[in-house]
Amino acid sequence: MMGAPCARYLAEAGARVALIAPPEPELKSASQGPFGSHYDAARITRRVAADPDWSLLSRRSIDRYRDLENRSGLSIFHEAGALMSGPEDGQMADSFTNRFLAVAEALPRSPLQMGTGDVWERLGLALPSGSIATYEETQGGWIDPRAMRDAQIKLTRAAGAVVIAHAATALDHGRVTLADGTRIEADQVTVATGPHAGSDGFLPRSPRMKVWSRTIAFARLSEDTGAALAQMPSVIFVPQGWDHDLYVLPPVRYPDGHLYLKIGGQLDSPRIRSADDMRDWYHGQGDITVGERLLQELSGLLPGIPFKTTNTAPCAVVWTSTGFPYIERLDDTVTALIGGNGAAAKCGDELGRLGAMVSMGQEISDEGYVNDFRGAWASEKATAAD
Repeated sequence: MMGAPCARYLAEAGARVALIAPPEPELKSASQGPFGSHYDAARITRRVAADPDWSLLSRRSIDRYRDLENRSGLSIFHEAGALMSGPEDGQMADSFTNRFLAVAEALPRSPLQMGTGDVWERLGLALPSGSIATYEETQGGWIDPRAMRDAQIKLTRAAGAVVIAHAATALDHGRVTLADGTRIEADQVTVATGPHAGSDGFLPRSPRMKVWSRTIAFARLSEDTGAALAQMPSVIFVPQGWDHDLYVLPPVRYPDGHLYLKIGGQLDSPRIRSADDMRDWYHGQGDITVGERLLQELSGLLPGIPFKTTNTAPCAVVWTSTGFPYIERLDDTVTALIGGNGAAAKCGDELGRLGAMVSMGQEISDEGYVNDFRGAWASEKATAAD
């Protein structure tokens, strides 16, 4: 989600680029990796966030979605609208609700604010009592992360880059070794290996980041139910009494031809510390107990909506110690572009642009962000996630 747009921006700037982009495995449960959480049909996108820098990252990316679609011929952005809500009182109000409301109010064309009654009347969503929400009818909804990936790679090729469909296995002073034994040399290598960055050993210093296993849950809908929910936006909400938020995608047609609602969000879960941990997690179906709890909250949000079947799946998320991506040139040959913090899909185009600038030795301090996106590092060699 960050590496492909970075390659495109570099190629379009005139650099000679090789994009190492191993294909998505046909069957995750039989793959040895690498794995990517963007192997999915839908990810939420929105302008509102609990931090102004994350809002700016997403706004700039959203502003370029249609250009990517027009130039690639692929459908990426589905402008279904986006609802973000939280409690008006309590701990989550201070740490979450008040923060995203402040960001929303400062936006150009500030989104509508709604209470629980308004949300139910207009959207048919049963938020917990005492919630307040922002509703972005436009410039929010969901993106197809596979289509985003494919569009970025297609345009990277069009700009003259070489795309290599093999995984990297080693990096040493600008020399990249691929899984088939091929070696490639470059003046500068940008490492954008997602949840693998803490354990793949590519970086000269170990990033302070935690990789968490996450469970997502799906509810399959009938065609009639999907049609009845056709106006449903993407949703972020805090269930009654919870200390973190959940996200819900509206009905999306998946590659198997069926319509699904997706729900996810965890505050704590088992850590992934190695390539073996990652493989074992992605070979499973996630945590069934967590999935049942998520589906219970989904039923509460959409009372009376029938589900044909339900299932769970594994996901992984990276949290950096700064709460922001690490975009930093570490030495003469290596730039780090890692740490999506759960938002790399919707913000990937802008993060890739910033990564390309840093890779070319340019400063990003004048790009309008409060954060400098410099990393936090634990040691001189990456061996395992901190």
